[in-house]
Amino acid sequence: MRFELLYNPALFCERLAYKIWERRRLKRLRHTVAQTLSTGHIESLELLEAARPLGINVIYDVGANVGTWAMLAKAVIPDVSVEAFEPLQNLHPEFKRNVSTLAGIRLHPVALGSKSGEAALHVMSLADASSLLPLADASRSQFGVEEIEQVPIQVRRMDEYRIERNLPLPDLIKLDVQGYELEVLKGATECLRAAKAVVVEVSFIEYYHKQCLFHSVVEFLAGFGLYLSVLGVNTPRGSALQHCDVLFLRRMK
Repeated sequence: MRFELLYNPALFCERLAYKIWERRRLKRLRHTVAQTLSTGHIESLELLEAARPLGINVIYDVGANVGTWAMLAKAVIPDVSVEAFEPLQNLHPEFKRNVSTLAGIRLHPVALGSKSGEAALHVMSLADASSLLPLADASRSQFGVEEIEQVPIQVRRMDEYRIERNLPLPDLIKLDVQGYELEVLKGATECLRAAKAVVVEVSFIEYYHKQCLFHSVVEFLAGFGLYLSVLGVNTPRGSALQHCDVLFLRRMK
């Protein structure tokens, strides 16, 4: 417990209000397949709810990690099919355990990028932070993350892989690939023309060397008629932006 809460009523009330808000968000997931998730796993909740009325039948979950985002997607849109892409092999057993009771989820053990071939994945001390890009100082100073190894992986263009595996076109593409988002999008032009929505974690500062930043993602997606529509609930107000989840929607004529 933070002891300053005992003698700072304003801070106490602020903290209490935040806890109540967190509980209300989690309550929306009761009796769903995502009821075991914590607040750190549901940052995209409102973004998925905003996209749901568009008729989302197929989601590409790029950077699927251990499946918590796929669980959230199935909680919000129960009948959706999820094509999950995660190249880090040691995460696959936990992913499969997490989604073992859920229908309509397929795991693809590849990374996606702007061209196909082999690459080295920079594996970090925090698995969520692993990337095809090397760490920048901001990741070390803010999160205490360090690279622990590099592993060879297969990288494929989304459009090419979709055709080879006869996958349905996506209605929604979700990206959480640690600064490599623009490279994934460059290999997904046909999928982007079909997509109704894109959920992406964007950065405003460089956490990885030569990563894409917010403005580049906005500009690229606008070229496909997808425009920034909703910011994630954890986007700070009145302070410098660092990173957040955002939703792009197709602008209807």
